[in-house]
Amino acid sequence: MAVRTQVKFYYDILSPYAWFGFESLCRYEKPWNLELQLKPMNLGKIMMESGNKPPGMNPSKGSMLARDVQRVSEMMDLPYNPLRDFAKTVFIRGSVPTLKTLAACQILYPEHLEELTRQSWLGLYSRDIDITDKNHIRQFAESAGVPDVDRLLEFSLGDEARQLLIENTTEALESKCFGAPWYTVIHPDTGRREKFFGQDRVEMLG
Repeated sequence: MAVRTQVKFYYDILSPYAWFGFESLCRYEKPWNLELQLKPMNLGKIMMESGNKPPGMNPSKGSMLARDVQRVSEMMDLPYNPLRDFAKTVFIRGSVPTLKTLAACQILYPEHLEELTRQSWLGLYSRDIDITDKNHIRQFAESAGVPDVDRLLEFSLGDEARQLLIENTTEALESKCFGAPWYTVIHPDTGRREKFFGQDRVEMLG
């Protein structure tokens, strides 16, 4: 059996482009023989430590952002809906409780991490619900088929989940990450390591 190309995918649910990159990777994982490792990270920490700024903070980029996201979602046939209050959702609520739950899932139920990640994105960018609300996080976990949702939610409040989220974020920063989605790739034939940013770079990973 051929050795698979290792792809570490760093993401935060707050980024719609990370959602698009995630779905593309999931579609190509088997045809391209990828070893996909999902790594939830804190995008706010990434932006602060790297000195980057959200694209919406730039007036020219911001004016293009809404239409661009809509176009990509239509091209990929994803049920994207714009947030009613982007600033409140992204800059005030954030995503930390959801990220800790994803980190907990990475530890306890890694086989369900892909679907929990997907359900979290659908909750935010399809249904525009508060992804930091514990009842909504429970719904995401139930929809993802997590075997013991109570255990997952309790574990997400502990030090192990918090520490893994920190480790994922630190690992991304050490690879010079400045935004999401971020990918690090190891090619099995040569051992060559590469880094990629953006959902429109997925086809370069195969």
